[in-house]
Amino acid sequence: MSEIQPAGSPAPDVGAIEASLRAMHGPVGEPDTLPIEELSARRMALALGNMDPIHYDAAAARARGYRGIVAPWPLIWQAFFNCRTSPLVFDFGKATLHGGDAYEFHEPMIVGDTLTMTAAVTETSVKSGKSGLMAFVVSRREFHNQRGQLCAVMSTTNIRR
Repeated sequence: MSEIQPAGSPAPDVGAIEASLRAMHGPVGEPDTLPIEELSARRMALALGNMDPIHYDAAAARARGYRGIVAPWPLIWQAFFNCRTSPLVFDFGKATLHGGDAYEFHEPMIVGDTLTMTAAVTETSVKSGKSGLMAFVVSRREFHNQRGQLCAVMSTTNIRR
């Protein structure tokens, strides 16, 4: 495994790092599924302090135009942080840092739905900073319900040093 060199060391092979990053583009891992369960939706709403009846009462949710009890958006983290090993593998650097997340929300998640999460690396780049090179990798995760409707998108930036 090559490593990004500390200041004062010979320069790393930027071309090799860029080639390694380009090879990462595309699907990552296998799709994961997450059943949207009533107890999980209620617990997430309570944890958020969200007392809106659409998260607890199917009749209240239907009265407002939903198919059933609406799960709060942070429930998608349950699919993302499901303790599976990270399929991103780097052949350079020493550490990976979390650079941030961006979210898009579309179709509501309803109790009884089953979400399928797919992931893909969509962007990569190499930048030079004061302490050396940094590689940026953006992974896009899409969450679709069993009807094929897009519920949410989570884009995560990782920084490799």
